[in-house]
Amino acid sequence: MTYLLQFCGFSDPLQLFYLEQSALGTAASPTPSPEGPIPSGGLTPGAAAGPAFGGFRPFQLDDLLAWALNTARQRQWDPGLVQCTVLDCWLERAEAIRQWQRRLREEPADRLLVAGIGSQHDWQQRCEAMLRA
Repeated sequence: MTYLLQFCGFSDPLQLFYLEQSALGTAASPTPSPEGPIPSGGLTPGAAAGPAFGGFRPFQLDDLLAWALNTARQRQWDPGLVQCTVLDCWLERAEAIRQWQRRLREEPADRLLVAGIGSQHDWQQRCEAMLRA
């Protein structure tokens, strides 16, 4: 299985929460954090459908990788493949990541950079659900 990591844009923590809930279809709440990633909270293995979303401020490789590996454990994904996906993406998109980091510094202090990770099937389901809405 392959995983896709996407950088979605900027959001405030409440909108990120709503995005996570629409992806999960549950009422679990994330654990907010003033710095670093805001992880998907309350997940049980196999309960989540669609890509997982997290918010970052600051946006650093260590935080992104920790969030992705935590998500992999929660969803029973292959942590080695998830780690390779994150590292490959970070290296391949180095210039785009620097631009995201610069833009994040210009955003208000309560804004987060939102990233999503999931399988091709997760992303396909997400896109189809948006088209049906």
